[in-house]
Amino acid sequence: MDIQFSARHFNASAGLQDRIQEEMDKLARFYPNITSASVILDHEVEHQRHCEITVNITGSQVVASADEENMGKAVDVTLERIKVQLKKANDKQNDHRAQPVSDVV
Repeated sequence: MDIQFSARHFNASAGLQDRIQEEMDKLARFYPNITSASVILDHEVEHQRHCEITVNITGSQVVASADEENMGKAVDVTLERIKVQLKKANDKQNDHRAQPVSDVV
């Protein structure tokens, strides 16, 4: 999966990027057809950290964001929101598949 990192108003450490990379790789369990992702980390306001993750799946995009007091917590909340949306998208895709003709006849 191709992941683009963007850190605004601070320098994201390599450890933080590696942690996000590992968590993003685990998202394939919830939706197998993820094509790319974009992670934006922002530290503009003094006591507020913002994380926004955009995941491109076949046919659409899933976007989630969170504002928390530290960056780790913001990333965790955003990833949980992405997981819920990916599960829902995967369920919709699986539920609406046509029944095979061989089963009908």
